[in-house]
Amino acid sequence: MLLKSRLCALFGLAAVVLLAGCGGDDLPNNDALESAFAQGRTGVWVSGHGTVVRELGGDARVQRFQVRINSDFSLVVQHRVGDVGRLPVERGDILAFHGRYEFHGAGGELALTHADPAQPGGGGWLRHRGVLYN
Repeated sequence: MLLKSRLCALFGLAAVVLLAGCGGDDLPNNDALESAFAQGRTGVWVSGHGTVVRELGGDARVQRFQVRINSDFSLVVQHRVGDVGRLPVERGDILAFHGRYEFHGAGGELALTHADPAQPGGGGWLRHRGVLYN
């Protein structure tokens, strides 16, 4: 009986550790992004998160993918590959982001997701699977 209770405690501790490592990152809320979309605002800095729908075409300098924000709209995220490399995104992955939002009727685009001291707050970033890309 003592062995069984120790095994259960060990299993419980392992589960907590594993769950903490799988998405323990706080996700930024989508309030500012959803507001910008609803009001048709463009050129505003927003943070948020969404689910990767698919990777879109890009080139050696820019990686693009579609991210579903909610049932009303999705966003095209443009990631400048630069020194940080391509994100290993897959359909269904959760992506957190901060960048400059450009409105268009189908949802919009998010750009400037890289560090840039000339931009408000030092520029943007992307966080995927706990790794920060800026």
